[in-house]
Amino acid sequence: MFSTLHLIWLFICTALIIVGAIVAIKKEITLEFALTLLCIFCLTSEVVKVFCVLIREERVVEGKGVFIKETDLPFHLCSLQIIFSFVAKFTKNEKIRAFLLTFMMPTCFLGGVAALLIPTITCSFANPRTYQYFLYHASIIWFTVVVVARFDVDLSFKGFLKTVVGLLALVFITFYINGIFQNTNFLYLSEPPMDGLPILNMDHGWFVYFISYMSLALVLIALFFLPFWIKNSRKKDC
Repeated sequence: MFSTLHLIWLFICTALIIVGAIVAIKKEITLEFALTLLCIFCLTSEVVKVFCVLIREERVVEGKGVFIKETDLPFHLCSLQIIFSFVAKFTKNEKIRAFLLTFMMPTCFLGGVAALLIPTITCSFANPRTYQYFLYHASIIWFTVVVVARFDVDLSFKGFLKTVVGLLALVFITFYINGIFQNTNFLYLSEPPMDGLPILNMDHGWFVYFISYMSLALVLIALFFLPFWIKNSRKKDC
């Protein structure tokens, strides 16, 4: 964590997010175009990931065929944004789109930042998966910044409650998914993404880890919404 290569990637991603957001905001891109770009980023990322996994498996199995391991399925929170982005892009139901955008804002931003700070993959520039990992998470953060800056998304207290309910439902479903595969750790519900993390560790057992994990998630989501609550409150006072 925070090796030299990791810090370089953090610098690259931060620069891309800032420059990309400034260009998108100055060009006044539409929500449809922003969603289209996100879908392209998501699709490209997943294709690269799948083929990297297949090539890796071919080298391991040596000619006995290849397959995607259950651990590489797109059921982590950041990977699920691929599904959410396509639904938000193509749905004709404005209520579904509005809910997804509200849910995606904190989960894309916080999930993307957490993934960049706690990489679960090598930071080597020689590995194509490294590019896929860092650039994908940078793209979902970019999307959040652009949408929050340019468009009207429900970031009220009601939107916060919808996000929390959606996240809890997702956690419940993921418990079953992890139970089906048994070898997976989607949403990091079974164990921390990395050893030696403060707060998020197994020092006091899984139950304490889970409570700490969910409490931290709720606090961070609330902090994400807080500036918008304050802004809306000031508007009402005026």
